[in-house]
Parts: sequence; structure tokens; C-alpha cells
Amino acid sequence: MDKILGIVFTNRLMRTIFYFFYSRYLIKKYAYKRPKFEDRDILERIIFPYVLARFNPKRILDIGREDYQWFYNEFFIGRELWTIDINPERQEFGAHNHIVDDVANLKKHFKDNYFDFIIMNGVFGWGLNDKEAIEKTFASIYDILAPEGIFVFGWNDVEDLTPVPIKNIKALQQFKPFYFKPLKSNTFKAKNGGHTYNFYIK
Repeated sequence: MDKILGIVFTNRLMRTIFYFFYSRYLIKKYAYKRPKFEDRDILERIIFPYVLARFNPKRILDIGREDYQWFYNEFFIGRELWTIDINPERQEFGAHNHIVDDVANLKKHFKDNYFDFIIMNGVFGWGLNDKEAIEKTFASIYDILAPEGIFVFGWNDVEDLTPVPIKNIKALQQFKPFYFKPLKSNTFKAKNGGHTYNFYIK
């Protein structure tokens, strides 16, 4: 597998082909059946493969883990993957490099400009609710993301799960919106539950 990945990682076309089929293999093997364009399916079938093929990130941070996400580690084989979650019971679903801590404390663990790709999905409004902690978290994400690095922010665009309006988060304004070509926008709102993905670049 390492030899195959070595060839794949050096060629964008090969990466595109590989992750197109590999993502579908993982979904078929590990994920439960669900509508094609459900929010998790968008992440696994479109977002992950495109970022891995287009940007070939070497260091990845996945913020927040649930039991259904354990197989996400498989998307990033051959790369340096870190995960973080405040709940110690979720450590078993994280990467080999997993941290049990509040996401607001990211700067305690990583140096600036370290990650090529950061994703935070289902954390904002689901534990990350305090305004000060929200600002600190996004400021930290910006700092530890490398220049030209990609940040994918998944959140529920419903009033009860939006502790602070996105437009009012000052730290988030440091990022530049990123036009995500496969979804033809810098934001995508799934049909189920108002789940939304915002795409940014540093």
C-alpha cells in the first residue's frame, strides 16, 4: 500500500482517480445506507476526495469525533492525521495522534502554520457555544493553518444550534472564502437539518 500511495501522491490525476474509488470503497464498507446527498455523504464522497486530490495535504487536523466517524482515519492513510475531542470516551474513534482537550486550547498543542487541511464538523453549537471560546477557537485554527491551507467548517444553520451568527465571528473573518469547485460555491447547505459547509483558505 505504501508503494501505491507513493505513486498516487505525486500525481494529481492519479490522486483524483484513486480517491474517487477509494472513498466509495470506504463508504460501502463502513457507512450505513443513506441518501446520496445527505450531509455526511457530501463530506465523504465529495469534500474529502477533492481536498486530498487537489491539495495533497500532508498534515491534517480533524476537530471533533463521534462513533460513526472512526473510519475517517482511513481516508488519510499515508498522511499525518491528528484528531481532538474534549470527551475522553471518544478517543477510541480518533486517529493514532489523538488529543483529549477543549478545541479552544489548540494553540497549546500545535505551532503556527502547521496544518495543510483542517476540518471542524459538528462542533460549533454542539459543545462549542461560548462566545469567547468560539473566537479563541477560530483564531487558533487560523494560526495553526499553513498559508494556502484549507479549512472546512461544518455547522447547522438553524437558530437553536447557532450560538453566534457566523457573520459576527471576528476571528473567522481572517480567512478568505474558498470557491469549492465540485459544489460550485464557497458554501453548501444540505437538504437535511440545515447542515452547512463553509470553505475557507488562509
